[in-house]
Amino acid sequence: MRVNGVRGKEPALRERNRIIKKRRMGQFEKGIERCPGQSHEETVMSTLYNLLRGNMLPRVLVGFFVGYYLYQGALDRPAGQLRLITPALGAGAQVQTSTKSDYTDRIKKLAQTDHIALLKWSLEHYDKNIQDYSATFYKQERIDKKIKPLEEIDILFKDEPFSVLMRWRKNAGSIDKLLYVEGQNDNKMVVHPTGLFSWIDSVKRDPRCKKARESTQRTCDQFGFYRSMQSLLEVYEQAGKAGDLQIKYLGETKVDKRKCVAMERLLPPKASYPYGRLVMEFDVEYLLPTAITAYDWKGKLVSQYVYKDLSFNRETSAEKFTPQANNL
Repeated sequence: MRVNGVRGKEPALRERNRIIKKRRMGQFEKGIERCPGQSHEETVMSTLYNLLRGNMLPRVLVGFFVGYYLYQGALDRPAGQLRLITPALGAGAQVQTSTKSDYTDRIKKLAQTDHIALLKWSLEHYDKNIQDYSATFYKQERIDKKIKPLEEIDILFKDEPFSVLMRWRKNAGSIDKLLYVEGQNDNKMVVHPTGLFSWIDSVKRDPRCKKARESTQRTCDQFGFYRSMQSLLEVYEQAGKAGDLQIKYLGETKVDKRKCVAMERLLPPKASYPYGRLVMEFDVEYLLPTAITAYDWKGKLVSQYVYKDLSFNRETSAEKFTPQANNL
């Protein structure tokens, strides 16, 4: 213990140092002058550099913390996300951010235990997050006991109002272009016929007319993720209540080079069920079944629907779904 009071002076010295430090910080804040065209962050960095040059240790420390700060994206990022700064993207492009986790674990668990809960979750997610989308749609169906060729179709879809635009790339049947907007065009689909009648610009048909039902298993007013999942859910719940539902997890797969989780539904041969075996492949990021394949009770293909090149929320205008805009 020192007698001459050096230790007793320590609180006074600490207070004096605190006041000096505070004054210096005040001078630093006042000394920040923004140059024309500089952002606030650039001005702060420039001022820090001018104050610290010539002193290596503070420069190293500040460099470390600034680098960490920028890496975390703290200057401009939503909580829990790493913001990736990308070049300007064209209309309809999607800006993606990486989150700490995706839907994979929960989808896997539900694929193993509860497909009904998975479909309900997917419907809820869709309802909250998706307004429109474009894709290349691949369709193959068994019609009148014959497998039709694989069709390749460019599609544009909008939820409000329910709007579908289809242009066939390969293996068109009796039509090669279809437009349907619920409540418009006399609530009919507007189509361009092929073959002998291809010279006609367009004709109007009921979406569930005999000719439409003879050419496809699902008519245009049943198209899209949401209504397809609603239809699947109805059969799931019906089979569940009857005690007929069997489900199985098939593992991870890929659709359009994207990570998916595959699952299977098995039903007994009853007239009330559309087919015996269903395989769904859920995209773990989109939380949507991007491939659905159905088989009859003999193992023969009934239908297969696959979405590729998906692009969501393009802010597609209603004008895109008019006969005039599509030469119909």
